[in-house]
Amino acid sequence: MAVIMSKELLIRIPEPLYRRLKKVCADEYKSMSAFVRELLKERVDEALSSEDWDDIHDARKEFKAGKSVSWRTIKRG
Repeated sequence: MAVIMSKELLIRIPEPLYRRLKKVCADEYKSMSAFVRELLKERVDEALSSEDWDDIHDARKEFKAGKSVSWRTIKRG
């Protein structure tokens, strides 16, 4: 299955961190984009449990089926 890269993320980092990142990427023979993608994926996978991912998947299915509630109809505070 091919993964389509359709989003860009522009980040600003301090020069010393950039130099360290460049060295790590060179040592691991990876592009900076691949290295950052890998770190982000690891962090997201650690942050959400499998139950959380199941809930997200179920909510997406409900949304696509039209079972969601418009946020405009919810009364706040």
